[in-house]
Amino acid sequence: MKLRWILVVACVFVSPAAAKKYGKQVRYAGIHPVAKAEGGGICHIEAPHVHTYPANKLEYRVHAENNVFVGDPVAYGWDGPKHAYKGHHPVQVNVVAGVGDPYTHYCYLNGPHYHAWEPPDGPEFKVVGGAYFYVGEPAPLYVEARPAYVGINAVYTPIVYTRPVIEVEPPSAWIHVRPGFVIEPAVVVDTHPGRHLGHHKHGHAHGAVGVSAGVSVHVPVPTVSVGVRVGGPGVIVHDHRHRGGKFKHKKFKKRK
Repeated sequence: MKLRWILVVACVFVSPAAAKKYGKQVRYAGIHPVAKAEGGGICHIEAPHVHTYPANKLEYRVHAENNVFVGDPVAYGWDGPKHAYKGHHPVQVNVVAGVGDPYTHYCYLNGPHYHAWEPPDGPEFKVVGGAYFYVGEPAPLYVEARPAYVGINAVYTPIVYTRPVIEVEPPSAWIHVRPGFVIEPAVVVDTHPGRHLGHHKHGHAHGAVGVSAGVSVHVPVPTVSVGVRVGGPGVIVHDHRHRGGKFKHKKFKKRK
């Protein structure tokens, strides 16, 4: 572990000539989708590192100057550990990234989806039939940021991949069945089609209320497809070896 961090820190100091040659450096932490120009699929590097393609604003949260992916990695070919969720829920971004001070944001995917990590232990999540439902009380940030991020659903709606199958009544305290719960229409967000999301086919993703997210969509078929059926700057990465890495499973720890 210590050696890995030494290597990462040592590679932070990239010469101006190298930066000019390979393009603008964008910092990432944790696993995330890879642009088609760089081979597509998933980058398995967990430590902070850099690529030369941008991160879109809907699927990432910025923490400690790193872009941290909070979308569904299975949609991009992830075949490592995965856990089923349904609906909106908090994400401990610092835990996903493995760096920085405690920082909680939210995932705004409406329906069944996967993440590579489990939520923290505690009463805020209930497991029903193997899927996680958020039953806690969201912070004001959840409502404030929701209009800017619900557009992520327009990105995932047309993507064809094996999603969790959840056929169970949600808990009575689930965030989506509470009185007054409202999902705002997705806003149009320019996520630079053909660049970071260049691993999709040309076309536009359309969500509810006739909203276009301005991105194109197509995802490689995952190497392993498992549904959940319920009863009732760092290293400049410029290669294509993103599927061979090891992923150390993370589980959130409840903050004191």
